[in-house]
Amino acid sequence: MSTDADRTFVERMALPVARKQRVLVAVGADPQAERVMRAGKRMADMLAAPWTLVFVETPDLLRRPSDSRNRWAGLQRLAGSLGAHAVTLDGLSVVDALLEYARTSEATHIVIGAPTRHGLVAWLRPSTPSRLVPRAHGFVVITVGAEHEEGSEEQLIDAAPEPAPIQWARYGWALAISALTTAITYAMDPFFAVPNLLMTYLLSSTLVGIRFGRGPAVLASIANVVSFAIFFVPPRFTLSMADAQYLVTFIVMLIVAVTMANLMTSVRRQIRATGERERRTALLYAMTRDLSATRGVANMSRVAVRHIAEIFDCQAVVLLPDAAGRLRHPNDVPIEGSFKSADLAVAHWVFEQGRRAGLTSSDMPGTSAIYVPLAHDQQRFGVLAVLPQNRRRLQAPEQMRLLEAFAEQLGLAVERAGLSAAAEAGRVAAETESLRNTLLASISHDLRTPLAAIAGASSTLAERGRDLDDDTRTSLARSIEAKAVEMSEIVSNVLDLMRFQSGQIELGRDAHALDDLIGSALGRVEERLRSHPVRIDLPNELPVLHVDGTLIVQALANIFDNAAKYTPAGAVVHIRARLADDRMMVEIEDEGPGFPIPDPEALFEKFRRGQGEGAVAGAGLGLAICRAIIEAHGGEIRAAGRLGGGARVEFFLPATVGAS
Repeated sequence: MSTDADRTFVERMALPVARKQRVLVAVGADPQAERVMRAGKRMADMLAAPWTLVFVETPDLLRRPSDSRNRWAGLQRLAGSLGAHAVTLDGLSVVDALLEYARTSEATHIVIGAPTRHGLVAWLRPSTPSRLVPRAHGFVVITVGAEHEEGSEEQLIDAAPEPAPIQWARYGWALAISALTTAITYAMDPFFAVPNLLMTYLLSSTLVGIRFGRGPAVLASIANVVSFAIFFVPPRFTLSMADAQYLVTFIVMLIVAVTMANLMTSVRRQIRATGERERRTALLYAMTRDLSATRGVANMSRVAVRHIAEIFDCQAVVLLPDAAGRLRHPNDVPIEGSFKSADLAVAHWVFEQGRRAGLTSSDMPGTSAIYVPLAHDQQRFGVLAVLPQNRRRLQAPEQMRLLEAFAEQLGLAVERAGLSAAAEAGRVAAETESLRNTLLASISHDLRTPLAAIAGASSTLAERGRDLDDDTRTSLARSIEAKAVEMSEIVSNVLDLMRFQSGQIELGRDAHALDDLIGSALGRVEERLRSHPVRIDLPNELPVLHVDGTLIVQALANIFDNAAKYTPAGAVVHIRARLADDRMMVEIEDEGPGFPIPDPEALFEKFRRGQGEGAVAGAGLGLAICRAIIEAHGGEIRAAGRLGGGARVEFFLPATVGAS
């Protein structure tokens, strides 16, 4: 790192070798701030350490012109582009605030500008580096000379607004309060000694400093001293003094009054700055909270426009790039506060360059609106365009910093939305690919057996059909028919499940009696249940169900079909129903071997089948379709083992659902 020849390295205490390096770059509101920051960046790069840009906001800074605060806003933007984290500290003393933050953040190096005061001035008012060096314990202080550096990469000082006019009314109030104090003190004169009367004037100066600021407080202090000399120091009603000791009293009184006024004004400014920072934090939190609860870039843009228009009394719009990378106005209906006439040419320049333009900026200052890039980590996502109703309001540095903070939060939200959309698209693509592979594997496996049977039977009929007797030909034909039906059911199950998952099924609800639905389902699987006794136990006066009868029959048929497939001949199938908490509960039990896996609930997953089922036709979709049908009706389905052996499937349907 190259600096001035008079650069000094001061190490107050040896740093442990194993300690992690961390660099703080302390800058002020002066022209050499950018040079110090770039020197700190080079130091951090040499040490391969993280670095933080630190700025201490003192009451003295609050009295400076707005261009000083604008310079800090520009430094924050530049630091962000260089990979630093910018921190603003509050404090009455720059040195104390820096030392406290250095200890808290475990800094190892502080980079700061070299002293600019010399001679008697430096002795009377030591500069920050001069006071920091003797108190640096545990870290290295590096001072950087104030040599002029050509070719700054970025204009840091924004166009400063015109100075605010002097508020003469404040000075008038100060004189009026001084006159009122004199009147009150004159009334107190017969009853109090002169030192006590002085206290009223000191109180008066303090109150003016709190309420109206330093200038009016100084004027009030001078007016109080003159009034006290005229009305209370003999000879009265003249400025002459009979006793020279009163001259010392006047001087001390004036010094104390001015000092107190200065202190009160500094505290007042500090409180105002703290309140403004808390307000900015609250506003940022409110918008961040709303953005976090919002999904979709378009909705986030509308939320941001609503907040910005309300807070800054302006019109705003978020311009986002299209597929071709060109910024465009939102397609949705504009909301109140939308900036409908934003200049896309200026916005595109801001988007390409990645820096602010328009009002209050050195780039295109003639533009009536402000264009701020939405960016994060060198990536740009769009442009925020703002048209203020009151131009002077947004020319204040604090307002511009707040607007840029809003733009940064919105940029983070847009980036998060993009990453979320990409992650969701990746998840859907992965699930689609997994489903496709599972579907192909399952279908190819479950269709191979019936296809082989069909191929074998049809080949026999084709080659030796004339030599076969009628019974054999009929048996082969029925085998082909049965296997074709089996294949058709597998394909139908797959298509049904896909329709359910895509939301393409609309329920056609109607009034149905449960016994009618069970009878229809048993009729569909009558052939398969021929060797299984069925026992139905339904109580009288069950309520009518308002359901899609076709789908409920399909769900019941799937459950009955599973019972027929996986239980030996002669195993009894029990069907029961009852009301349970305004829901109809239907139980189907069998006396077979039970579920072949430890967790029967897993059988409701797609393509999930029990162990040892290779000889049983099916794609493992029957129970998955049942769950989709029951849940579409607002119900619930479960599977469990049966007491005494066997399997039990039970489902619940709302018993009071009206027709839709």
